[in-house]
Amino acid sequence: MGKTSAIAAALALASVALLATACGGGASKPTQEGPGPPRETQAIEEPEATARTVEVNALFVSQGPSGASGGTNPVSVTVGPSDGGELKVSFLESEVGGVGEMWKAAGWTGVALASLFLGVDPRQYEFAIDPGAGNIDGNSAGGVTTVGVLAAILGDEIPADAAMTGGINPDGSIGPVGGIPQKIGGAAQEGMSLVLIPAVQRFDIDLNTGEPVDLVELGTSLGLDVRPVGTIYEAYEILTGSELPQPSAAATPELPGNAFSKLKAAATEWLGRYDAAVNRFLALPETLGYEQDVLVADQYAADANNALKQGLAAVAYERAATAAAIAEGALQAIALAQAYVNSGIEGLVAEVQALASVETRLVATLERLESEAPRSATDLLALTDAYSNVAIAFGLINDASALVQFLQEAELTEDEALGLILSIATNYTEADFFLDAAENNLAYGFGFGQSPPPEPEVVTAIAETVRRAADANLALIDALILEREAEAAGVSVDAVRNFFISNDADYGAALGAANSVDYFRGTITEEPQASIAVLGSSLSAWGESAVVLAKYYSLDAQLDEGFNVVGFGRERALSDMLDLADERAANLISLVADEEPVTALYYHENAASYREGDANDKVTALFYNWQAAVFGEALAYFNGTFDNAISEAGASPLWEWGAASVAPAGDGDSETGPGDATPTPTPTPD
Repeated sequence: MGKTSAIAAALALASVALLATACGGGASKPTQEGPGPPRETQAIEEPEATARTVEVNALFVSQGPSGASGGTNPVSVTVGPSDGGELKVSFLESEVGGVGEMWKAAGWTGVALASLFLGVDPRQYEFAIDPGAGNIDGNSAGGVTTVGVLAAILGDEIPADAAMTGGINPDGSIGPVGGIPQKIGGAAQEGMSLVLIPAVQRFDIDLNTGEPVDLVELGTSLGLDVRPVGTIYEAYEILTGSELPQPSAAATPELPGNAFSKLKAAATEWLGRYDAAVNRFLALPETLGYEQDVLVADQYAADANNALKQGLAAVAYERAATAAAIAEGALQAIALAQAYVNSGIEGLVAEVQALASVETRLVATLERLESEAPRSATDLLALTDAYSNVAIAFGLINDASALVQFLQEAELTEDEALGLILSIATNYTEADFFLDAAENNLAYGFGFGQSPPPEPEVVTAIAETVRRAADANLALIDALILEREAEAAGVSVDAVRNFFISNDADYGAALGAANSVDYFRGTITEEPQASIAVLGSSLSAWGESAVVLAKYYSLDAQLDEGFNVVGFGRERALSDMLDLADERAANLISLVADEEPVTALYYHENAASYREGDANDKVTALFYNWQAAVFGEALAYFNGTFDNAISEAGASPLWEWGAASVAPAGDGDSETGPGDATPTPTPTPD
């Protein structure tokens, strides 16, 4: 019984501590290279088009001998036509290393999101961002930088006595930041009259007193108009006096009848796999404590059957697949334990080697996807989602392969070896299910839509914008989460990174998908699949990394001992983000109802279901609505309805470009506001 007990314990704990110390340096964020998204703009082609500069006031907080203090930081955002058709974002520095990595990442995010919100191709522009300060870092200028980029493209101005602080999320919601009481105090001293703050932070902690402060009342006492804003759309209208164009449409369409039938059939198939796994489980003489896993699988199966009765085929498919995955995973864990009991580590290694056949399946799945020629834009997005799932499978397989090599080279105790072997097995098993999901993307997502698929160049444009946004998110995760946790725990960043890979599926998926981009580029060279594969992997990396930032930074996730989310420090922020994400997804999907947007509808239907669940489910709902929105938005780019909706909603960069400009892109000589001096002491990250 000694070996059985040891392996059962190792399976339950998933070798968290071991993986954190044994695999340092195994994964890293991708570098920012290559071009950049959506459509060409006629405005850029106009010979008289010149650069335009918009000045915005960000807020900073810094720590000095007498405590924390704040102030304003004038930021110049210059947008001009691109000579080479390649996306370029430059950050102007007055000191060596003056612009920190978090600040740069927030700038890249602002450029990417502004481009996606307007449906413009940022490769047609060059962006220069001048923070004006000697040394500055942090992500709190994400929102105001996005406003600056939007205003520069659309030709709007921002008052010199207005300032803003707040991050930016993929759906346009404004995320929380730190030190706002000090920032407001500094803004008042420097002559500001209006300050925008995240709506979720009407009350914030004073860094010097540790007491909560009503920020609106604080502003009033200092002669400032402090306004909480929830979205980039609110912020833009307040700061510029103009509405930011956004598409709006009627009610969300339902799944086409044929898609409903395909999903229902797939759900029934998954339930069959679940039943078979449970029957095998019940026949086992010893189940090593995995009864709880099967009970969880039972609940998912019951939810699937209930969804079928309600006509929610997408929800039924999702829950049935989860039920089968959990039940089959429990069986696999028991098989590993039995191999160890019967034959020791050698038997366990042999069992894991059998699971490694998923590497061969990965190649076969990619060959299958390459053989599928999308007939419509809707087909193309189903194929994109399939590549998204393959990208995550690739990351899991890559991690497992690295652990296999480490296992062969390192001198480990038996318990350490057990932990690594079981982590390898888990990765291989999960990868197999993601490959199942990829093949099902084609089964239920193909055969719909009217518009022809776009040219590969259009797909590449969107893919490269989303890839930049994913890279920026990963850089922020490093700086805002991993580096701080490493410093607090007194361990290396690599150790913390690998701990998160082991314990947070979203982070592991984000890194795996990001690292799959180069693999896809080297493996898939023929169009249209080459551009679609990069789009799919980039979407996975962006969405999953955005969820990680939302959980641990924007929402202040509360975790139990198993690293499961059980609550949030900012419940209102979650509710607001869910509302906005749902509304944006519904609007974008309704724009393309005639195209039968099956993939977007799948995510949207599941998001509504997950929103009614526990804390983890609510995070999944947020992610699924972001996925629904981006698939709906991409389809609207492809068939032109996004352009039309933006044009009808207000000013468009297609014909508003060319107003009086200030300075050419990148020269750094644009005029600045009155608070232009370098902040002292150095502003700190928030």
